[in-house]
Amino acid sequence: LPALQPNFITRDAQMRRQMYLSNIVRETAEKTFEGPQTAFLASLGMVLRIFPAQEEDLQRAEELTVRTNQLNATGYTYSYAELNHFRQSPQHQLLMASLEDTYGTYGHIGLALLACTPTCWTIKLLLMSCRVLSRGVGGVLLTHLLQRAKAQGVRLQAEFVPTDRNRMMNITYRFAGFEEVAQQGEVQMFEHPSANIPPFPDYMQVDCTQ
Repeated sequence: LPALQPNFITRDAQMRRQMYLSNIVRETAEKTFEGPQTAFLASLGMVLRIFPAQEEDLQRAEELTVRTNQLNATGYTYSYAELNHFRQSPQHQLLMASLEDTYGTYGHIGLALLACTPTCWTIKLLLMSCRVLSRGVGGVLLTHLLQRAKAQGVRLQAEFVPTDRNRMMNITYRFAGFEEVAQQGEVQMFEHPSANIPPFPDYMQVDCTQ
């Protein structure tokens, strides 16, 4: 039906069948692995890439905002045109993340949108694909943002809008050291004291492209 057709057929959508097949092999390996979870994660050889969104990434970025509910900190959705505005705006940062391991690629699995002032960066949107729920990607992306904010000498805040499905994102913020400092209607404001920034996990290589 036309109403069920997405605005774009992204490369990630085209690869979805292959990614599902790779994940079946990955899950089978996890079930038969003998040892702690961290050892299995280390065996995957994961590489997380974090990079500023380019124009060719915007279709997937829009798809992520529409499709991702469980691992979405605010539930905000943005159109292609809005994301393109943020991508070019000097008052914003639009970052994407992709993940791959020895079994193949997970595709573009994360998105972060920040509103920036000279003294404070605010995470307006942080979301992750459910495919990486058990990989700790949300915490890694937050560590990257905290490191960048500290290097720039600015505070890092985050908006969080609780829903009946995104409790895991609340846990991700809390585990990373964020604390609630205010509430504006349904929006909870978190801030990180920046004194103790968690390190990247040993089991994942992080490639941060500025």
